[in-house]
Order: sequence, then C-alpha cells, then structure tokens
Amino acid sequence: MPKKIFYFLVLGLWLLAIGFKPIHAEDEPTPTASPPTCDSCGWCNSDPTNPDLTTNPQPPNWDQCNRCLYKDDGTPRERTYYTVIGCISTESNLFVKSILTIVFSIAGGIAFLSVLAGSATVLTSSGNPERIQSGKDTITSALFGMLLILFSVFLLKVVGLDILRI
Repeated sequence: MPKKIFYFLVLGLWLLAIGFKPIHAEDEPTPTASPPTCDSCGWCNSDPTNPDLTTNPQPPNWDQCNRCLYKDDGTPRERTYYTVIGCISTESNLFVKSILTIVFSIAGGIAFLSVLAGSATVLTSSGNPERIQSGKDTITSALFGMLLILFSVFLLKVVGLDILRI
C-alpha cells in the first residue's frame, strides 16, 4: 500500500513540475495610434480624428442597421436592436408584434413546404394507393395548419387589439 502512495506522489510531483512555468512580467508596448472607433452597426472608422477619411468600407447591411438603431435626427432609439433576423424592438407591443410576425412567417413557410412535399409524394407515388393517401393527408394537414395560422392571427388582432386594446 505505501508503494502505491509513493507512485501517486511521484506522478503528482512530476505533473506539477512539467505544468509549472514561471511567469515573467513584461512591459507592454505603448500604442502609438488611437484605436479605431466603431459604431453600433459594426462600421469601424480607421481615423477617429478625421471621420471623413475612411479606409474601411461600410458593411453591406449598414444602412438598414442605421435606420433601425437611430432616428432621422441621429439620436439613438430606445430598446431597439438590430439582429440577424432584422430590427427588433423590445417595447412590449412592438416586441410581441415582431416576434409573432417571425413565428407566423416561419409557420407559414413550413406549411407551404409541407404542401409541396405532399404534392411530390402524390406525383411520385406510381399508382401506389398508400403513398397517394399519405400525400393527400400531408396536403390536407398543411392546409389545415395554414388555416389555423390565419385564424390565430385574426383572433389575436380581434381579441388583443380591438377588445383588450393591448
């Protein structure tokens, strides 16, 4: 038993020895130029003293991002963020509206793709009645899904906006 403890002790000291590296403090070089200034939309200007002199091109979506984050007079908008999926506002009514727009758009796209998949199943069934029925069921389910989406939007608008005035 003491022999095993000795081996573990030697192994531990060896691991400590190979993992230990002394740290030496070094002086960091002083930057000679000021760092570039970047705006909230990701455009970095290389010369902050002369904003008209730019060497970096604007990002391709900079105009959309700028319209999203700033008002026409140049003041920043409150609780507004530019994301990969577009301009999102976190104000309660605008946030819910933008999230619901995204969710319903995705759901409608999935329903459309389901109709296409069901149609392709029917077209490639080669007369097989099981595959024809499977394709018809897919198309029917997708159409009912689209109707459900349309009626849910209608109900949300009627109940939320007209009745509850949310």
